Amino acid sequence: MLTRVATADDLPAALAVWRAANAARGRFPDERRVAAVTAKVHAPDALVVVAVDAGVVGMAVGVPARADDGDGELIAGLCHVAMVFTRPDRWGRGVGGAVLRALARQAAARGYDRLQLWTGEANVRAQRLYLRHGFAASGRVTEHAGQSIAHYTAGLPLAVRRPGGPPAVDGAVDDHARRHADQEAEEA
Repeated sequence: MLTRVATADDLPAALAVWRAANAARGRFPDERRVAAVTAKVHAPDALVVVAVDAGVVGMAVGVPARADDGDGELIAGLCHVAMVFTRPDRWGRGVGGAVLRALARQAAARGYDRLQLWTGEANVRAQRLYLRHGFAASGRVTEHAGQSIAHYTAGLPLAVRRPGGPPAVDGAVDDHARRHADQEAEEA
């Protein structure tokens, strides 16, 4: 599996991964949501990465973070992880961790020094993924679309947590530990 920055040709397949993952979880976005996500993925300031293995099997999107939960001024050095999705037939196989790490590396290369994201409080798989990759809950919780969501932050480079061991900076953790961590916790 290869991870890389998405090309314009990859974007339809990345959106298909987003739709398939939502459908597998019983969430069927309406036309307004599809249009908003499509615009986000195509935005000039969006950082989109994909995992490719006989087609796009995972995607992640980062955007410049803004104060006031996205309504305010840009926050220097902070990349907002807007989405991380894996094709359902690849859940539990390390794709989510791979695109998250690729997004983090690309964000750091673009001058970001930290990441933030929101995820559902009920989405335990996603929480484990983010915790394994050095994110920590900030304590902020809010409601969005009828669901309670929690805020997480991480510094760059990511500190991937080895099973049974101390964190290792992304790139230094051995492949076995990375695969094990990703298989235990991956965003759907």
